[in-house]
Amino acid sequence: MPSFSYEVKEELLQIKNVNDCCNIAQLNAMLKVGGVINGNRIDFITVHAAIARKVLKLIKIIYSDVKAEVAVVRHKKFWTRNRYVVRIFLDAQTEFLFKSMKNNKFPRSDCCKSSYLRGLFLAAGSVSRPESHYHFEIFTFSKSIAAFIEKNLQKIDIPVKSFERRDRFVVYLQDYESICDVLYLINAENALERFEIAKNLKEVRINVNRITNCDNANLQKAVDAAQRQLSDIKIIQERGLTLDSVLTETVLARLQNPSSTIPELAEKLFVSPSCLKHRFKKIHDLANS
Repeated sequence: MPSFSYEVKEELLQIKNVNDCCNIAQLNAMLKVGGVINGNRIDFITVHAAIARKVLKLIKIIYSDVKAEVAVVRHKKFWTRNRYVVRIFLDAQTEFLFKSMKNNKFPRSDCCKSSYLRGLFLAAGSVSRPESHYHFEIFTFSKSIAAFIEKNLQKIDIPVKSFERRDRFVVYLQDYESICDVLYLINAENALERFEIAKNLKEVRINVNRITNCDNANLQKAVDAAQRQLSDIKIIQERGLTLDSVLTETVLARLQNPSSTIPELAEKLFVSPSCLKHRFKKIHDLANS
């Protein structure tokens, strides 16, 4: 079964950028967190074949004559999946890519911001299934890049935080509203809808559990009260105490209905619950005396 992150990325891969500037923004973001400069080329590494194809496609759209190739690195002993490496060779056109990887510039236009965030998530993002818990993250091997992402996402009112996990630096979110904002910004409509459905289901479960717990507590209180009243009646019967007609009627009603609640018993006696409680208090005082 594919992970939820995989499903979200499959959805994002179907989105086509309208403007060339958005293509450039998305490619720059993907190379910034997933690219490595090796001499005269940039290596973009991923375990997702479709993401490798996306990078190659963006390169061909933006730089039609650039030399680029895809290599598959077969898994070794401790690798669970193959690695796909997109190799972009340096020339006059791609020199801009080298500069953009080193420069910390965040897009200004809304359309490019959306494409840039989408590129960050495709290359180095993950999000947990909303049915379990809320967690969204983008990781990088560079502390400076993590700080760059954190700073610029906070500027657009996304309250991300960061921490170091072994040899990685993680920028993350853990609240429902903020994750939904990010999913909206990157146009992950299906994922956003699933988050909303999951939240509604969680709220329904919480309300059902609350009502059930409340009913169970009230039922236990009613059972305990009925047991105390039967215990008081037993003491009165053992002592042979004489009760007036009203209290006698109450005693008989309780003996005939040992599990009824006060409101149920009051309805049978055609009195108010408070009146019936007052009668049982009199019976309790007699039993104690």
